Amino acid sequence: MNVTVKNIPDPIYRVMKREAKRKRRSLNSEIILALETEAAEAERRRQLSNLRKELDRFAASLPPVDDSAPLIRADRER
Repeated sequence: MNVTVKNIPDPIYRVMKREAKRKRRSLNSEIILALETEAAEAERRRQLSNLRKELDRFAASLPPVDDSAPLIRADRER
């Protein structure tokens, strides 16, 4: 698939070009790697969000826990 990106700010272009040269890659390869990295991070954030929602649902399904302060106080008095 081909995508054309227009109006890339000069500072971003220079950084990407410099990094590509430093890593001995083409600019195209460096941009693809950056996109792959961001896509993987976005997917990780989505999965974490789903896990958080699942954890919140599980926590909400648990029965309420009584206050433990009276038990601790009674144990200390023994």
